[in-house]
Amino acid sequence: MRLRTYHCILILCLASIVIPHICWSSNAEDYFREGYVASMKREWNLAIDFYNKSIDLDPDNPGFYIQRASAYQMTDRIDDAISDYETALKLRPDYYLAMEYLASLYETKNEHSKALEVYNQALPLVRDSKWRSIIQWKISEARKKSTNIRADKGRQKNR
Repeated sequence: MRLRTYHCILILCLASIVIPHICWSSNAEDYFREGYVASMKREWNLAIDFYNKSIDLDPDNPGFYIQRASAYQMTDRIDDAISDYETALKLRPDYYLAMEYLASLYETKNEHSKALEVYNQALPLVRDSKWRSIIQWKISEARKKSTNIRADKGRQKNR
């Protein structure tokens, strides 16, 4: 009888150690949610840390890269953001929102021809008419800026 009692106590003790660990262990989605909460609080570096953990656990989720890229943008880590958007697009080539954000970053870096190329890739994927018109407007703006830069370079050569 005593042996059974000790055995039950041992099982209960082990369960009290193991079960909370199993229940509270974090997965990629948990880290992602924590990163999102940190982003909403504008705690960008903390958000990046959580997104890093979610990506470590699930490196094939393009949404994780998108969120980390936007946190990178908020900390002026533009090249890191571009890299994350590119990774998201490798994982999901039809992710037109990632294309739009990536093109926007190229414009920030005054790489208008790259932006134009990415906007043009995104346009056929957009089904919503309002969003299509926004992308078309962005294409025309990027085209103008790209043309103006080429014209400025031509003028500088002729001087």
